[in-house]
Amino acid sequence: MTTATDAATDTDTAIQMLAQRYGEAWNRQDLDAIMDLHTDDCVFSAFAAGSPLAKGKEAVREAFAGYIAMMPDIHFAERSLRLGANHWVLESTMSGTVDQAIEVDGEELGVRGARVQVPCVDVIEVRDGLISSKHTYLDSITMQRQLGGEQ
Repeated sequence: MTTATDAATDTDTAIQMLAQRYGEAWNRQDLDAIMDLHTDDCVFSAFAAGSPLAKGKEAVREAFAGYIAMMPDIHFAERSLRLGANHWVLESTMSGTVDQAIEVDGEELGVRGARVQVPCVDVIEVRDGLISSKHTYLDSITMQRQLGGEQ
C-alpha cells in the first residue's frame, strides 16, 4: 500500500530528477533537450531589464536561444535547490562569456569577451512531469555592469 508519505517522496524524487536533467541540459547549452522538458503552453519570464514575457513553447525557445547566443558557454552553478510538490526553486550563479550584445531598453550592452557572473534564482512550476513556467530573477545591475566590461 502506498502512503501519503511515500507519494510525497515519489513526487520529490521525480521533481529532483527533472531539475537535474534540466540543469544538465542548460549547462550543455542543448536547446532541444531543454525544450523537450517544457509543456506546449509554457511561459518564461526573466526579471531583468529588457526581458519580455515569453508565452508558448516557440516563444520560450526563442528567448532561451537568445540567452545561449549571447553567452554560448552559459552555466548555472547550483547553490541551493528546494523542492515542492509541483515546483522547485533553484538558487545558482549564472556565468558565461558574452559573445554578442543584448538590447536593454533600446540600448545595446555587451562587450564581446566580457565575463558575466551573477546570482540567479529560478522558480520553476511543473505540470504532468514537464515544466509549465520558469521565472528567473537576476542581479541585473551587476549583470549590466559586467556586460559593459566592468568586473
